[in-house]
Amino acid sequence: MSVRLALTPDSRWEIDVEALVPAARSAGFVGLGIPVTWVSEAARRAYDAAGLACHEIMALIISGDAARTVAEAERLAVAAETMAAPWINTVFRAAPSGETAELIARCAAIFAEAGSAMAVEFSPLGSLPGLSEAVEVAEMAGSGAAVLIDTWHFSFGPSTWADLEGLPAERIAYIQFDDAPPPESGDLWEETMQRRVMPGEGTLDLERFAVAVAATGFDGYVSLEVLNRELRQLPAPSFLDRAFAATARYWS
Repeated sequence: MSVRLALTPDSRWEIDVEALVPAARSAGFVGLGIPVTWVSEAARRAYDAAGLACHEIMALIISGDAARTVAEAERLAVAAETMAAPWINTVFRAAPSGETAELIARCAAIFAEAGSAMAVEFSPLGSLPGLSEAVEVAEMAGSGAAVLIDTWHFSFGPSTWADLEGLPAERIAYIQFDDAPPPESGDLWEETMQRRVMPGEGTLDLERFAVAVAATGFDGYVSLEVLNRELRQLPAPSFLDRAFAATARYWS
């Protein structure tokens, strides 16, 4: 399988970019995402020195405040240009209709002008709950927009295996890969932000997910994203080595 393994960092880690970059590369990752607040020329030099790609900038929030959303899109576009990032992670608080639909297309065009593209992220906690809705929004956005599929969001929302198996590879921006234990409560925000676990240590059917994605012909980035209050306390090298091994077993 020819996917590229990457890491979506937890912005709450107590580590600077210059330390995280070589640690991620040493663990085996070839891509590392970056929150827009971490972006700088020094960060770009660190990525280049390590031979590490920046596959994603995080993150644009599409809200009902058009002026604020456009200003943030412009900021993210500059960051993407600095880091040569192909994708800008985009999440949705406002429903994608009416004036918001025009706003989405405008932001996607801003990204395209910077040489990047919108990665449309769906979530059962947002206004795009499932994969089918995200595909519609990516088509609406144009300018090279495609869908970001997070295994947690896929598994806990209305998305179906048929949705995934019928998705053309070119509709997939990249994958965010993670596992989850049985929920402790009905608080999905707490579950997704604090209780994700390493691939293979939870209950999600990641084997079937990986097989379905591979069958589409997808050959882009698979990016581990584990948000977990206990794992957040591990030293970065320990976390990263464990994370790479847990992810690679599904994609080799």
